[in-house]
Amino acid sequence: MDQRTVSDDSSSESGGLHSSELKRFRISKRESQEKFWGRFGVTQSSGSRFETGLGIPAPVAILVKLYLNGKLSDGDLPG
Repeated sequence: MDQRTVSDDSSSESGGLHSSELKRFRISKRESQEKFWGRFGVTQSSGSRFETGLGIPAPVAILVKLYLNGKLSDGDLPG
């Protein structure tokens, strides 16, 4: 199975997801890392690493991008 991840410098795969933008968005929603990343099935510690530049697994990146673009809402996600 292909375990690709989306890193901060691969904007073509990530659709423009950058760690600093993700952190700013989360903070603008006034949410903890636990709450924000939990809705995508991600632990707080992994979310913290994503916000500091660690590659985001492709399935998570897709969900986050859909969420940021308004295609998914809080009610659509389990967290």
